[in-house]
Amino acid sequence: SRECRNCHNFESMDFERQESRSADRHEEAIEKGYTCIDCHKGIAHTLPEGYDPGEDAPGGEDEG
Repeated sequence: SRECRNCHNFESMDFERQESRSADRHEEAIEKGYTCIDCHKGIAHTLPEGYDPGEDAPGGEDEG
């Protein structure tokens, strides 16, 4: 969502301060056009109350 992307963006990251594995994954994600949310949704903090993970899953309701 737009609200998530206000904080979660690659421009705000300092790859030099990250573990090498994390920095490598983040650089790969940039190359593939991923967002933080693509990999970290619901991992770093809990999902919002009432969130339905099936709603935006591939093949979910808002596909097509």
